Amino acid sequence: MKKAIFYNLIIVSLVLLINIIQILVTDLKRLTDYGFGYLIGKIILLVVFLTIIILTRKYIIKKEEST
Repeated sequence: MKKAIFYNLIIVSLVLLINIIQILVTDLKRLTDYGFGYLIGKIILLVVFLTIIILTRKYIIKKEEST
């Protein structure tokens, strides 16, 4: 179950990272206050997902070493 969560979060994180990069490259000059809030929200969500990925990765590595 944790492997499925791990791989799904990697995919979602990559999509978020691509979306953040796209906003920074193309729309940074046109962002309003709401746009900056949207961008910061995406960055916070990416950090949360990366934290969960790190926590589940540690569990998966420990489980593979014990087998």
